[in-house]
Amino acid sequence: MREKCIRLSGALLVLSLLIVSPLPAHEFIVKPVTMTPHPGQQLPFSVISAHVFMVSEEMEPAEQVVMALNRDGKTTPLTLVKNPTLMTLDGSMELADEGTYLLCGHRKGVIWTNTTQGWKQASKKGLSNVISSGKYEKFCKTLINVGHPDDGYKKTVGHALEIVPLDDPAALSPGDEGRFQVLFKGAPLSSAVYASYDGFSSHPNTWAYMTETDENGVAHIKLHHEGCWMIRVENKIKQATKDYDVHVMRAVLVFNVK
Repeated sequence: MREKCIRLSGALLVLSLLIVSPLPAHEFIVKPVTMTPHPGQQLPFSVISAHVFMVSEEMEPAEQVVMALNRDGKTTPLTLVKNPTLMTLDGSMELADEGTYLLCGHRKGVIWTNTTQGWKQASKKGLSNVISSGKYEKFCKTLINVGHPDDGYKKTVGHALEIVPLDDPAALSPGDEGRFQVLFKGAPLSSAVYASYDGFSSHPNTWAYMTETDENGVAHIKLHHEGCWMIRVENKIKQATKDYDVHVMRAVLVFNVK
């Protein structure tokens, strides 16, 4: 009987090592200090890494983050500075004219490997007792309307994973339903879609809305509250390399509802 118990305990130990929770990745959010700027304003913004939306909990590695401002097809690189107090990366942009601006962020892929000793920020190559390994890459696109908006909201910026509004968010009011298309490398993607707004909850990973895309990659989201909204999607590419097992991409779209 004792031998059976020992064998069972050993089997449970092995099973516990194999059944591992996924890496609790923070959401990559780019948020300006105001969503209603005026022409000619120098607008500060912050790169946020959060489980609670939208309060930063850790600072993204500055060398892995690229920011740019897109307006009428013209892309302007933006500089970031570390803010250890708020755990953000901060920058600013000049909004010369009226219209719709796209504030674009890319957190380059970072490899995390889960071993029997815990998570390590490293390739699985050369590590012992590897359980799983993933490359985690994140994108964010924030719509900023200065004065009268234009059709810039529906333009793509070339992110590998991207959310594109099919309805102008500036024309949507609380209670309206908006259509948003999910694209992976420019093609429609079937995906679960999560949405929330700033201040909805103080609990981690708590969403105000969840839906799925249709066969054209289009999600219908009811925007039932005013404020700064975010929509998030994820795509896992299970093509193992010598460095990792899966490539996990996340994309966020930020916009204002008033």
